Amino acid sequence: MKTSTKIGVGFSVAAVAGIFTAVTFSEKIIEKLEHETTRYKTKKVVNEKFGGNEKLLNMVEDLSDKELDSIGQVVKEIKGTRKKVNDFGEKVKNSVDIF
Repeated sequence: MKTSTKIGVGFSVAAVAGIFTAVTFSEKIIEKLEHETTRYKTKKVVNEKFGGNEKLLNMVEDLSDKELDSIGQVVKEIKGTRKKVNDFGEKVKNSVDIF
């Protein structure tokens, strides 16, 4: 095998390894930023809705990222259910108005 071919293969392997490393670290950084954003939003809700209750703020700080994700999913489901109930209420109201 020629030296130039060996160098080309070496650079190719190095490039693939570099890309893999960059993608892996990027995913981890993005995931960490998402968790920090979720934690910040949760603290903001505690400050706005519960008057900045220190015990609740400390609880939010002590929650793991997984627990915060679970809370976020519950909140999304509640909002979705609330929207469904509102839509159903509108349908009932419209039905009653017809009669």
